[in-house]
Amino acid sequence: MLRALLSRWMSPRRATWGACALLVGLLGLVAWEMRHYYFNQQQLAQARTETSAQMVAQWLESALETSLHSLRGVNELYQLMTTGHLSNTELSELLDSRRHSLPVWDEVTLLTPDGSVIAGTYTSSLSAEDWTLLLALATDNGQQSGVSRVFHASDAERTPYLLHALRIEDSQGQLEALAVAWLSPSHLVNLVNQLPLREGDSVALLDVAQQLMVQRSGEGSQAATLMDIRVDTPQLARFLDSHHHNNSWIRHSPLDGDQRLFTGYKLEMAPWLVIVGEDTTVYLYDWWRRFWALLIGCLLLIGLGSLALRHYRQLYVAEQALREHRNQLAKEVATRTRAQQATELEAAQLKIAAMAFETHLGMFIADAHNRIIQVNHTFSDITGYLEGEVMGKTPALLSSGRHDKAFYRAMWQDLNKHDRWQGEVWNRRKNGEVYPQWLTISVVRNDQQEVTHYVATLSDITQRKAAEQEIHQLAFYDSLTLLPNRRLLIDRLEAALKATQREGLYSGLMFIDLDNFKTINDSLGHYLGDGLLKGVAERLAGVVRDSDTVARLGGDEFVVMLHELGESEAAAMQGAEATARKLLSALLEPIEVEGHTLQISGSIGITLFHGDDVGVSAILQQADLAMYQAKAAGRNALRFFDPSMHAAVVDRAQLEGDLRYAIERQELALFYQTQVNAEGDVMGVEALVRWHHRVRGMVSPGIFIPVAEESHLIGEIGEWVLETACQQLAQWSRSPATEGLTIAVNVSPNQFRQPRFVAQVEAVLARTAANPHRLKLEVTENLLMEDLGVIRTRMEQLRQLGVRFSLDDFGTGYSSLAYLKRLPLDQLKIDQSFVRDVLEDPADAAIVRTVIALAHSLELEVIAEGVETGAHRDWLYAEGCRTYQGYWFSRPSPVEALSL
Repeated sequence: MLRALLSRWMSPRRATWGACALLVGLLGLVAWEMRHYYFNQQQLAQARTETSAQMVAQWLESALETSLHSLRGVNELYQLMTTGHLSNTELSELLDSRRHSLPVWDEVTLLTPDGSVIAGTYTSSLSAEDWTLLLALATDNGQQSGVSRVFHASDAERTPYLLHALRIEDSQGQLEALAVAWLSPSHLVNLVNQLPLREGDSVALLDVAQQLMVQRSGEGSQAATLMDIRVDTPQLARFLDSHHHNNSWIRHSPLDGDQRLFTGYKLEMAPWLVIVGEDTTVYLYDWWRRFWALLIGCLLLIGLGSLALRHYRQLYVAEQALREHRNQLAKEVATRTRAQQATELEAAQLKIAAMAFETHLGMFIADAHNRIIQVNHTFSDITGYLEGEVMGKTPALLSSGRHDKAFYRAMWQDLNKHDRWQGEVWNRRKNGEVYPQWLTISVVRNDQQEVTHYVATLSDITQRKAAEQEIHQLAFYDSLTLLPNRRLLIDRLEAALKATQREGLYSGLMFIDLDNFKTINDSLGHYLGDGLLKGVAERLAGVVRDSDTVARLGGDEFVVMLHELGESEAAAMQGAEATARKLLSALLEPIEVEGHTLQISGSIGITLFHGDDVGVSAILQQADLAMYQAKAAGRNALRFFDPSMHAAVVDRAQLEGDLRYAIERQELALFYQTQVNAEGDVMGVEALVRWHHRVRGMVSPGIFIPVAEESHLIGEIGEWVLETACQQLAQWSRSPATEGLTIAVNVSPNQFRQPRFVAQVEAVLARTAANPHRLKLEVTENLLMEDLGVIRTRMEQLRQLGVRFSLDDFGTGYSSLAYLKRLPLDQLKIDQSFVRDVLEDPADAAIVRTVIALAHSLELEVIAEGVETGAHRDWLYAEGCRTYQGYWFSRPSPVEALSL
């Protein structure tokens, strides 16, 4: 019975099923290991693509932060212009200088809310696509700045470009202007080209509309310019619709068809995203190598098992035939067969273990006394030690000496407690090189929980540490001068603010702008310009203390932050000024660059801070404003920030904001000053605009007229003045006593240059029914300095309507007989600055005589303003002037108070 039972259990059928079960289990174990290794390789590839995508995103964010800071600087320049500290021409020159000093900018322009150009380097009209971003900023929805997606100049050119815009508000929070920068496509392309790529890698920059901007793929490739390709994949669409900041997916590239693992990273400052890909065939190379090795091993094992099973079947048949006669022999054969099977199985298992031991990670096995008994080939590749050189020795052979006893004591305590330890360790190779590695140690125990072996895996993380250091360097330091960049400066400035509050000591911030750097850069080339910037950086760093900070914001702008200047403001100011003068002296010394001796100077703006009275942004703005005051003072100068500067900017902005609503609030009024002939009869009046502010009271025209000119409100105000004066002319025409009076209206050059000015005058005359022959437009010599042909055409068109022209303030500008002869003028007006001192100053008397003689020779009328005494009137009469205007006859007054 027992023999039958054994025969049934050891039948060939059951042996076959047992072998199959063993094979299935073995294949399952191999499949599990391969699956685990596959996902491990995929996770490593995903980590690399995430790091690369984050690196490119940080480069782009840093470039956009530089652009945003410069746009805020443009805002400050705009405020200076609106207060009269800068003219429109000077603002345009400064904007052009800013554009050339920033590689991230191609163009920069200030726009009014309706799209008119205030100043800048790009004066062409904007298309409808341009306004997609700008209209969003023009709407009061809390958005202060924004970056566009890819736009196109026109359907014909299809040239992609990018906009970066900043909303400029008045003191009431209303939109006043837009600062718009055209971002440099080549600069963005250069940033993407800085990322090191391996074979099969790719990097791309897209906008949120899935429009491809920049793309590189493969080792050594370079992106040339912005692209105009739409990338439409389901994975990308789902990522854009999600709230995740970054995500990864695997698919075939829509551009070259290669399958890659892609990682997308969304930028916070722009509607863009960075996508970095790694070819699956590259990062799965080791996986495939291991797969084929294990597959061959399994096939060999299956072959051996098949042979053993076949041999067993033969023995089983023989044993069944001889069972009754040779039982003992059959038992011996069975025993040998089982021993042979055990030996073969053990050999196969040892072979599989040996194959698993040869992994891409370095491995070594130590006994219970921590002496190395086995290492793999990767261990030798990483450390340089062959197996025979480390056998019987402890891992202390690899120690670099960087870790103290406390480090290793803590390691062993953790290892004995948890049977596992992992961490970063600095070890030494055989050649003496110290390198970082990631080490994992596991404890092997027997059934009695006694330690029998230690198994350790190690990997070289030198490249990963270098990549982390490179990311830190690019994120916080200027790539040209190696000085801290704006991001690191702000971090240190925030720390300095806390330190001043804690220690009670003043600190200072200096804005340094190089004078005439653009001239040197344009004339000698950007290469020498970069060398000059490096030399300047070394000069600045050599003057200040080690505890101070020298940073570069971009272009030719540097910042110096001084710490611990003293407990009193006076002492801090004295110390800051002394350092600033040293910096100015250092900058004046010639700098040798590639055989060229270059001379440069600087303008320095200084502000002091103490405690938490102001924030980081305010400190930067104060120093920037003081720097522009230093430039205005003649360059190679320094200026401290004065709160009155900021107050003037705020007051100027408030005044401009109120002036925008002056007409709507009916705060403007026309005063009239009479013009009389030699007999004392009133021939006409001059219309003079006055502003009665609801809070400030009467505002001087000398204050609000320049504001209107600079803010381009003069056209609206001038049209109101013209309409009001023509209404008065129409009213006077209905009375015989006043129907012969004329009204002189001053016309601003900016108003006259408007293309619709002639049509505007025609429309006003038609609406009011005023007699055009009684309207006299007073223009100044500044109008005649540009586009004389266009100005003459417009004057002749108005002259055909009956309108007359008077040349105001003659003699104070660039007087030229050429335009007096060519233009349709009716009258010369002698400026009051000459008339006032005509009795005391022979030079003024000679000028007035010349003007009167010139007018007579050209058959023009002549009128003198500023006649304040009878003696003035008599002298002018004796010289041939027969028409007068001034306080001797009347002061400017409302129409109700006129004596006609």
